[in-house]
Amino acid sequence: MKKIIVSVTLVVIGLTTACKKEVIPTPPTNSSTDLKDFHSSKVNQLKQNFTVNTTLGATIIGSRGTKVTILPNGLKWSNGQTVSGNVNIELVEIFDRGTMVLANKPTMGILPNGDLAPLVSGGEYYLRITQNGQELSTTSGVFIEVPTFNLDAGMQLFDGIIDGNDNLTWDLTTDTINFNQDSLGTTYAFFDDSWGWTNVDRFYDDPRPKTTIKVKLPSGFDNSNANVYITYDGEPTALASLDVFTTDGYFSEHYGLIPIGLEIHVIAITIVDGQLNYAILPQTVDSNEIMIMPSFSPISETALVTLINDLP
Repeated sequence: MKKIIVSVTLVVIGLTTACKKEVIPTPPTNSSTDLKDFHSSKVNQLKQNFTVNTTLGATIIGSRGTKVTILPNGLKWSNGQTVSGNVNIELVEIFDRGTMVLANKPTMGILPNGDLAPLVSGGEYYLRITQNGQELSTTSGVFIEVPTFNLDAGMQLFDGIIDGNDNLTWDLTTDTINFNQDSLGTTYAFFDDSWGWTNVDRFYDDPRPKTTIKVKLPSGFDNSNANVYITYDGEPTALASLDVFTTDGYFSEHYGLIPIGLEIHVIAITIVDGQLNYAILPQTVDSNEIMIMPSFSPISETALVTLINDLP
C-alpha cells in the first residue's frame, strides 16, 4: 500500500507541475494605434518653430541647414490680402534613413503609371507658415535652400502625399531646382508655393533585371502593427517600404521593381508594450525572393537610428 500511495502522490505532483508549465502568460500588446502614435510623436519632436516679421522679410536656418527665406510682404491670406506682422514657421528636416524610419517617411515615388518606385533623397522637409493659427499662402514669396555635400544635377522636386493610414508617397512636380553656392556651402535652391512635405529626389536607377520580393514577420505581426522597410547598400538616403500585405501573410514589393543581385537590408519595426522593437536581415536579392525575418528585439530610438545609418 505504501508503494501505491507513493506512486499516486508522485503522479499528483507530476500532474500539478505539468499544469503549471502550461500556464500561458499574457501576450504583449502591439497595435496599429501604438505604431501610428509612435511615428506621429517622432515628427512632432522634429518640428522646429520660428517667429519672423513677414512685412520686413526674414531668413531662418533649420538645425540641419535648411534655409527658408520669406521675401518682404511675400505671404497672403486666402482672399489675396497681404499679410503683415509676425508669422510662425514650422519646419521639419529629415536627411538620413534612420530618422526616416522613426518618422515613417520612406522615399517611394509615384511613377507615371501609378506604381511606386524607390527614390534617392537629397533631403526631405515639412514646411507650414501660419499667423494666429491660420494657415497662410504665397505665390512666390518663400525661397528654400536645401544643403548638400554631394551635388546631384539629376535631382527633382516631389510633393508628399499622405493617405488615410498616414503612409507617405512622393509625387513629381514640374518645379525647377537651381544650385547655389555660398560661404555656407552648396544648396538645392527653389521657390516653394505650398505647405506640407517636399523632397529633393531622383528615382533609383539600376539596369539589372527586376523581381518581386516577399517578407514574412514572426507570428502575431502584420501590416496592422508593424512596418517593413528596405535599405539599398551604397545608397544612404534611399529607404523603400513594402506597402502591400498579401492574403497569405507576407509584406510584398508587388510591382516587381527590385533589382536581382542587389544587396539590401530589410528592417522591420513595431511597438511592444510601449517599447520600440526591431528586426533586421541582410540579403542579396534573388528572383522571387522570400525572406523570413528573425524575432523582434527591443532597442532605443537613438541606437536604432545609429544602426540604420551605419548600414552599408
